[in-house]
Amino acid sequence: MRKCTVQISGMMCGMCEAHVNDAVCGVFAVQKGNASCSRERTVILSGTVLFF
Repeated sequence: MRKCTVQISGMMCGMCEAHVNDAVCGVFAVQKGNASCSRERTVILSGTVLFF
């Protein structure tokens, strides 16, 4: 399992977090995306190596 943390600014609420999670899971082959607007980041868990 690989863990990748990506800084994301501009998220303001839970809906922003949900949209980021949906976008990450829709584009990359990930098992889980966990966005946090208060921490301005998303943590991505994947079984493969991610390149950004």
